[in-house]
Amino acid sequence: MSSLLDFPTCFVCRSVELEIISNDELGLMSLCQECGYSWIATMDDIAPTIIKTIAS
Repeated sequence: MSSLLDFPTCFVCRSVELEIISNDELGLMSLCQECGYSWIATMDDIAPTIIKTIAS
């Protein structure tokens, strides 16, 4: 019936254009392609939640 994709967004500009990068000291980080802001990646950033609604 419908499906909802819940993508992580940038904390600064709310863009969904994110990239996962590796930092030697901090590990995996999310980098916004729009504004350049970066933060330590969470599991929500790495594997976006996908919710599917199926009609019975």
